[in-house]
Amino acid sequence: MSGYWVQVTEPGHSPRVVTVEVEVEVGRDCDGILIEDPTASRRHAKLDPTAVGLVVEDLGSANGTYIDGERIAEPMIVQAGNVVRIGETELVIHQGHETEHRATTAAISLAEGHRISEEARKLTQASQKMHRPGQSGRPPSQRPSPSAPRERPGLH
Repeated sequence: MSGYWVQVTEPGHSPRVVTVEVEVEVGRDCDGILIEDPTASRRHAKLDPTAVGLVVEDLGSANGTYIDGERIAEPMIVQAGNVVRIGETELVIHQGHETEHRATTAAISLAEGHRISEEARKLTQASQKMHRPGQSGRPPSQRPSPSAPRERPGLH
């Protein structure tokens, strides 16, 4: 069975990546994936990786759990690409081997029961700012400085 990982996007926060290797709860106040979303219940849903897929179960939440826009009433199997919505938080499901996971400070092993720290989020944001679309493809050390003399066409 290959592992599952989810991209968690909470309101007002940058996305983070969490691995799901064992059964885990998702909510505002649980022992699993903690989310900062006032519209989510304390113990909102459960994710259970199995050989047939990742099983998502609503734990009697007030606002429900949705898969690709449809509210679920019983445990459902999701595959890579499905979107689970808990309150205003989205969890995009991914499946793959460890080498396919992004090895960033945002990756968390749920087996250890940790939550991403604010410092890790800042580091992830800083690394994403290092290269933005539209910038020169050369690293900063190879870009001509604004004060460096430029060659003029036709003058040698």
